[in-house]
Amino acid sequence: MKRSRNQGELEQQVLEVLWSAEGPQTSTQILDALTAQTQQNGLGELALTTVLTVLTRLADKGLVEKTQPATGRGLLFAPTTTRERHTATQLLDLLERTGDPRLALSHFAKGLSAEAAAELKKLLD
Repeated sequence: MKRSRNQGELEQQVLEVLWSAEGPQTSTQILDALTAQTQQNGLGELALTTVLTVLTRLADKGLVEKTQPATGRGLLFAPTTTRERHTATQLLDLLERTGDPRLALSHFAKGLSAEAAAELKKLLD
């Protein structure tokens, strides 16, 4: 049975493809990588126009840059930030939106493994 994507899931999948790539990718290369993923997890097929729309939205958000290759007519796409920096930005945005950041951080810290908590403590010291 085909399942549907959650809001923002396709943007995240496109970013994951770009972060895993060894350099800028064409929209067709991104589509091919996404097609391989969707076949594994039961999602429907994607059209190239859908991938291009997502890439445009990511570029508008400043998460992807478009460049013109030296030869050819297509565009190359590359992430503007690392996976880790993007995740940190998302966490900070979530904290800003909560009514009580201290309480949210408390719940977050309680959910950390002992190893992750020790690493966080070391980073804060």
